[in-house]
Amino acid sequence: MSPTTFLSRLAALLLIFGAMFGAVGGLRSPSTLAQSATPGAIVYIVQTGDTLSSIAARFNVPLARLAAGNLLAEDAALPAGMMLIIPVGVSPSPFPTNTSAPSATPMATSASIITPQMVTPIPTAAPIILPNMTAPMPGPELINDIPLAQIVSLDAETRANVRAIFARGQQLGRNPRAFSKLGDSTIESPYFLDRFDVGQGDYNLGAFAYLQPLIDYFQGSFSRQGVAVVRGLHTWSVFDPMWANDYYCEPRETMLACEFRLHNPAYLFVRLGSNDLGAPTATERNLRDVIEFSIENGVIPIMGTKGDRRDGTRANDIIRRLADEYNVPLWDYDLIAGTLPGRGVGSDGVHLTTWYAHDYTNPEAFRRGYGVHNLTALIALYQTWMVVLEADDARP
Repeated sequence: MSPTTFLSRLAALLLIFGAMFGAVGGLRSPSTLAQSATPGAIVYIVQTGDTLSSIAARFNVPLARLAAGNLLAEDAALPAGMMLIIPVGVSPSPFPTNTSAPSATPMATSASIITPQMVTPIPTAAPIILPNMTAPMPGPELINDIPLAQIVSLDAETRANVRAIFARGQQLGRNPRAFSKLGDSTIESPYFLDRFDVGQGDYNLGAFAYLQPLIDYFQGSFSRQGVAVVRGLHTWSVFDPMWANDYYCEPRETMLACEFRLHNPAYLFVRLGSNDLGAPTATERNLRDVIEFSIENGVIPIMGTKGDRRDGTRANDIIRRLADEYNVPLWDYDLIAGTLPGRGVGSDGVHLTTWYAHDYTNPEAFRRGYGVHNLTALIALYQTWMVVLEADDARP
């Protein structure tokens, strides 16, 4: 444990215990605790990408006060999972979602712990206009001259297996309106799909407006990073409990099992391989484990190829072969990456070029890594969803 993390946890404990004990060390009664405890004290758990300045802005507190209260420099790096004390008398606005969650029951102590919405309730069904299942693809059939049928592979055997996996998931109680993410920093928030949750900003689907019902249906999953997206993640780390989030996962629980327990998804985006260099045999074995674990748990894995060439085509070849062998959806982003300047990756050769506008009426969207990355991910999920909806009893 780093010194910074230790100090933050110690500060959190002192805050909580300080509210419970009087100046002379005597335990206060519940009524005294409620009256004299510092109102509005909050313990916040840092998420990937957070900075002190962004947290200060979110909770409307002075940056200097937030830093001083946590014994940190104002420009200190914040590791994910670190605890911070938010100064009293604030009105936080954490992690907006568009779904109505039950009102939280006040804690018996004076401190409230604010975390992301890790357990997403199944939203109340709302009227959603669904496409005609027998109609042809209602939007463009090519992206950068690559047929969508090549970018998203769903042959007859895969379609049948997708329905079987979904049916198993429904027997297990999976949320049909939720998807999760498993991968490294190339699919971390806020770059991967976040914009499509309500409250995350504007977007314009342009000729791909047929995707809007999908976006409406899966609200709450787009901006949720979850516990299975970790910077530097390797395939071999997925089932190593040491890589699981200490705050949300149970002892000896793997990150994928933890994510399935917390979010209860019916679908899973899998983006792995960029950090698995020089170990193709292990990579294949570990990806098999991911696919088999997902299927056993009634979760449809959508296997994504990657845009970088750190290992040539080796990892992508494995991903394609396994998707075909297990009859699960293939989201072959590598094909579209080949149409982009520099394969859609930045100077480090791994991370994608950004496209903040999310405006698919602008031709530049189809020249930027995250522009087509997010669009083809939506299309992959949409086509997989359509296969599921072909079963009459699967309609919402």
